[in-house]
Amino acid sequence: MRLVCLAATLVLALMFPQDVTRQVLSSHDRIDGPYGGQHHVSDLQIFEDGRVIYSEEGTESIGGKPQHSTYEAKIPSDEIRSLSELLEDHDVLSLPTNVPSKTHPIDFFWQKSIVINRLDKTQEIQIENFYPFLNLNGPVYPKALIELECRLQDIEAEVTKRPQDKGNWCKELLEGKQETSVEPAQADCRWDETQPTIVAGEGWGPVRIGAASKTVDAFLGEGQLDSRGSGVYFKDYPQKGVQVSFESTSNTVHAIYFYNGQRGDEQVGVFCGRTSTGVDWQSSVDEVKRVYGRPTADFSGTDLGGNWQRLVFQGIDFRFENGIMVRIGIPGE
Repeated sequence: MRLVCLAATLVLALMFPQDVTRQVLSSHDRIDGPYGGQHHVSDLQIFEDGRVIYSEEGTESIGGKPQHSTYEAKIPSDEIRSLSELLEDHDVLSLPTNVPSKTHPIDFFWQKSIVINRLDKTQEIQIENFYPFLNLNGPVYPKALIELECRLQDIEAEVTKRPQDKGNWCKELLEGKQETSVEPAQADCRWDETQPTIVAGEGWGPVRIGAASKTVDAFLGEGQLDSRGSGVYFKDYPQKGVQVSFESTSNTVHAIYFYNGQRGDEQVGVFCGRTSTGVDWQSSVDEVKRVYGRPTADFSGTDLGGNWQRLVFQGIDFRFENGIMVRIGIPGE
């Protein structure tokens, strides 16, 4: 009889464990874009004993195979203590349950939710079309939300043992852009054969898909860190009118963007060049279609600035605003 009681006690203990570590915070992110079919979903769980579970899945590039990874680690007690102090800060406690969209996304959609489990209550925060880098131009999101997101990004990087992106992007978000930022030079575009040539699927000269970041910097000059996306970080080269996204793990070129005054990106400057097929900033939507044929995707819409359209072809895409070409992109494979 005694053995039966002991066995029953053991079963109950296994079914209802007494020492369950409390989950302090959970975060869920889904990012779609910047290209059609590309997505990244991640979940972060942090427990009061310092245990962290981080999982992610998605495609890192167009046509990429779905990937899934799970990481588990334990962060030091002082980091848990620091995070707990941040979570109990009045500004974090005062964050709204729902943070509405602060921008009109075109090809990058970030939905985020955070659940903070306190002893007396649970706080939930839902953020629609999150784009924290809007704070580089002014206080769009609460500073406490940006600080919390930066802390979670640091924990994810620590758990996955991934190198941090070049440049202190969180410092820029929390303190604003440095006064030393380079202003874009006025473009003097002469439309002749000496101008740079963009090749679909490749890029421009040494600025090519797969090129090392140091090669790009040697050719364009040291770039300015602009933002961070899913597995990539962006750098601007204002005096050249170019923005490049680099793979965070390999520091190689993931995608390239050439600009001509796109709304919200005027600071990048103007790229003086054309495609190898002769398409330039004066080309119309119809002209681009005549040169490249039927697009694989054709996106369009209306925002506060007017109409926009994005034509996607194999290895290259074109964005128009109110009928004017404002960006040429070379997507990564």
